Amino acid sequence: MFHRLIIDSPSFKRVIHLRNSYYSIGRHPSNSIVIPSPQISRHHATLIKKINTNLEISFHIIDGDLEGNRSRNGIWVNGESYLEYELKHGDLIGFSTDIKGYYQAASLETNVDELESLTPAPLKIPLPDGISYTPQEQWGKTMIPKEKFQDCPEEKLKKLASIIEYSPYPIIELDYFGQITYLNLAAHDKFETLIQERLEHPLLKDILNIAHNNENYIVHREVKFYEKFFDQHIHYLADSHFIRIYIFDITERKVIEQSLNYQAFYDPLTELPNRFLFKQELSRQITRSQTTHHFLAIMFLGLRDFQCLNDTFGYTIADEVLCLATERLKVHMRLGDLLCRWRGDEFAILLTTCNNAQEVKIIAQRLLDVLKRPFLINNSPLYFKGNIGIALYPEHGDNTETLLMNANAALNDDQDLVNPNFRFYHSLITSRQSGRLRLEQELHRAIDNGEFSLYYQPQINIRTGTIAGMEALLRWDNPAKGLVPPNQFMNILETSGLIIPIGEQILRIACEQQRAWQGMGLNPCRLSVNLSARQFQEPDLLPSVLRVLEQVGIDPSSLELEITETAVMQNVITTRHILEQLQQAGIYLALDDFGTGYSSLAYLKMFPFNTLKIDRAFIKDLPHSADDIAIIETILTLGRGFHLKIVAEGVETQEQAVLLQSLGCEEMQGYWFSKPLSAEKMTQFLQQEEPRQYNLN
Repeated sequence: MFHRLIIDSPSFKRVIHLRNSYYSIGRHPSNSIVIPSPQISRHHATLIKKINTNLEISFHIIDGDLEGNRSRNGIWVNGESYLEYELKHGDLIGFSTDIKGYYQAASLETNVDELESLTPAPLKIPLPDGISYTPQEQWGKTMIPKEKFQDCPEEKLKKLASIIEYSPYPIIELDYFGQITYLNLAAHDKFETLIQERLEHPLLKDILNIAHNNENYIVHREVKFYEKFFDQHIHYLADSHFIRIYIFDITERKVIEQSLNYQAFYDPLTELPNRFLFKQELSRQITRSQTTHHFLAIMFLGLRDFQCLNDTFGYTIADEVLCLATERLKVHMRLGDLLCRWRGDEFAILLTTCNNAQEVKIIAQRLLDVLKRPFLINNSPLYFKGNIGIALYPEHGDNTETLLMNANAALNDDQDLVNPNFRFYHSLITSRQSGRLRLEQELHRAIDNGEFSLYYQPQINIRTGTIAGMEALLRWDNPAKGLVPPNQFMNILETSGLIIPIGEQILRIACEQQRAWQGMGLNPCRLSVNLSARQFQEPDLLPSVLRVLEQVGIDPSSLELEITETAVMQNVITTRHILEQLQQAGIYLALDDFGTGYSSLAYLKMFPFNTLKIDRAFIKDLPHSADDIAIIETILTLGRGFHLKIVAEGVETQEQAVLLQSLGCEEMQGYWFSKPLSAEKMTQFLQQEEPRQYNLN
């Protein structure tokens, strides 16, 4: 026995030979038998094969799916509604008003003529003036019985013919020899070269090859013709040896799909692949390398202090910088490498053609070098430095997530003293970052519990032996650890953003202590307070400083703010504007760590600084380093030329103090004079008579 179901509708006919034990029927593409009509439910019906004890096969039709969800229209068999029905040969199944099904079951010896005689009378669908549609093996073909010709007005016949002829959708018919037998007007107008090109035309390519394998079936395919996309519904009419093609322009839909696909896998700002595409490619390369044993390297590249740029100048300027950085990095990508925007100011890079770690180092340094050049935004140079974290396959991980996690850990590790700009992952990084996370949580509690205090280190005028100023230094008195060295927590305060809430507290405590000393009639020297790069980029910096000075009640001239070169160079124009406002308010300004960064003469001329501080890096090797001596002499000459006060930091021996004095440096600060003191001990220090022991004259 063979069993088949014939689906019959005004637009198509489909024959399904029932061989499987289960079929789902509905309009959703996931069904076994898809009926593309809005009148059909998503999961309209289910066919189940059953075998009885005599090994006889029958098919049962069930309304809806196997989970008990019924269809919208129900299932009608021979005019009766059923939830479940055992089909018999000749049964007529109603899915909707115009979509029917015929069930046939016959022995394998039954010939076609006998089968047709067993088929029930075809469904008649009323049309105007007695004309009716009779489903045929030739799908979609409208047949008008000859006996109706005399009774049907000519204008009615023309109206029926015009439905196809004037359809806005192109319709093409050709025979199995490739000869075009019919084009409607839309096909003529839209595809002028169809007749000349015939089977060479993109719309008809491979049509005959597909026909041999798709008799009595509908084939859907998409074709691109110039810049347009078309969806073809190809009906292969095996009995009549014709192929009928219905064509729909889907260009708009394809453009939307391509746009959505692009947005899913590409960053709209930089037009680089995003993290999802990067992960897919990394996974593919790992699979490939498992058989070819290729070397892979994954880099995470981040821009330092980029968040400050966002906070200060807004996202428009920050986005422009990101696009410029992208263009620089793309130039240095090799064929086979993949650059993507991971998030924010972070890029991910997949290197697939390196042979060893040394090659990766060279590439990393090259990428960092191209980012060092200033970014010119609105005729104003902005400076950034990059950090790179690197993980190697298979040394640092044998799967996608592990490699990405370890490369990111290397990026965020800041304790590599050999090369602080790019770092290869190693196991200590993970343990360090766990400790860093614990420390950050402790810092949150320390702020809440008031564990921070200020210590003060005097600055001595070596010529007079008097105190010329003081620097306020933050100290953390941890209940369990005691005094924690600043180099263990300052960077975490900065990178985590905790420096912002604690920054104003520091300024207020320092100003209140200055007012207390002034009230005691002690030496009225200027007090220096450090501003971090993160604080300096805060838009409300000036109002915050002025508010503290006013509330505490001290003269602005008794306060000096120290700013590092790194903070100054974030944006020259804005930096100059902020510094000028601070100076106009009467606040003194010091450039800290001078000589370790850019040290441009143009910037010394542009910015209204009062003081230059020589970094301790140039002091520690004195008096034995000729290079450091030459640098210090240059800084002193610059300072005198720009009428700036010069203070040398980190003076720890008398030899260093004597040498600096001989070079012309008058003001110094360091452990040889005094270590940082608590407010109480600093008060005692100020109460001493003239400390002449510091006068080396």
